[in-house]
Amino acid sequence: EARHLADSFLSMIKDGKADEKTLDELEDAAAFQNISHLPARVKCAVLSWHTLEDALKKKDGEEARK
Repeated sequence: EARHLADSFLSMIKDGKADEKTLDELEDAAAFQNISHLPARVKCAVLSWHTLEDALKKKDGEEARK
């Protein structure tokens, strides 16, 4: 679920739009929907989501080695 939310958020920022279902899933994070219109803020908005993705990838890699 976390990976799905991260993908949804990053897609919303990249595309500058999202459907109602995605906005409902993102809950409070949906407030950043129009951040793509503020290029100086995009990096700040996506930093934690990229960090989450990296952590999940690292966890998956560690579990695969077990």
